[in-house]
Amino acid sequence: MIETTAGTDPRVTEMIREFAAAVGYTGPSEERMVYWSPVDADTRQVWQVALGRDVYALKLDHNGANDNRLTKEFGELRALKTHFENYDKLGLITPVYLSPSGTFHITEYLNFKTAGQRLSDTDSPQTRGQVFRRAGQWLHALHEYKPQKRKEYWGNWMMRELDEVVARGAMQADPQDVAYMRAILHEQVRRVNKVRDTHASSHGDFHSENLMLGPGMTYGFDFTEARRKMAVYDIVDFLKCDIYRETPEAEIDSAGITKAHREMFFKGYKHRINKEVLDVSLRGRMLIDWANITRDGHFTSREQRIQFRRMKPRLDIAFAKA
Repeated sequence: MIETTAGTDPRVTEMIREFAAAVGYTGPSEERMVYWSPVDADTRQVWQVALGRDVYALKLDHNGANDNRLTKEFGELRALKTHFENYDKLGLITPVYLSPSGTFHITEYLNFKTAGQRLSDTDSPQTRGQVFRRAGQWLHALHEYKPQKRKEYWGNWMMRELDEVVARGAMQADPQDVAYMRAILHEQVRRVNKVRDTHASSHGDFHSENLMLGPGMTYGFDFTEARRKMAVYDIVDFLKCDIYRETPEAEIDSAGITKAHREMFFKGYKHRINKEVLDVSLRGRMLIDWANITRDGHFTSREQRIQFRRMKPRLDIAFAKA
């Protein structure tokens, strides 16, 4: 029987043994946890697993048999893998094995920096621009997976979500600031509601840590939220990673994003997107994220204090309050 690393969760050990038996491997394994869900760390995890010279990613969900989320993701990966074979220098992780139980699947393990890591590790405007361009190219390819449609945009969900945050009474932000911005957002949402925009097969969680940049190749992963939706939301998910940098106010556009970064993203992404819908969606998403920083979180987390401080001047520009 295969020998796993001492101290590994027995449930993970059984998963590794199942996979090793499926591929005919009988030697020792080495494994370590590389990701755990911030919402449910004990239930949803990703492990790096080495069987000899072959290294894999084991993604598990101990409740996966109930909701089939990993089974659905594995099927999506297989279909998308074929789709991305039509594109040069663009791809995604290779699916390898799906457990019959639906509680875990195995993919190849890619040891490259994510787009977020690339952005945080460089002070070069050219390098940052290329990260945004490559992200735009990859998303353009994904949104071609199935025929696009034109559907009505409906942004009222942002008002409801913001109101729920305010009602909890835990914001670090000044309630008067949030109320001022909410009123502007409400009017802007009312103006763009029912505007017809691109609806496509989307990633659903396209932030900068779900894109990996290898030499000459860009890889996407984590498709548990993949579904058809308004394409603009994938764009918003990626562009808002820009808020984690200090940017001179003169370089920020009217939606709160660095002008050069948005321009580079759209050098790669070519599908038709309504600019006003995008701008309103960006403003709404950033305002919700800012309001979600609680007083306790601001006090205990240096990262949240930095994020709070960096977002405020962007929001002042986005809502014309500078």
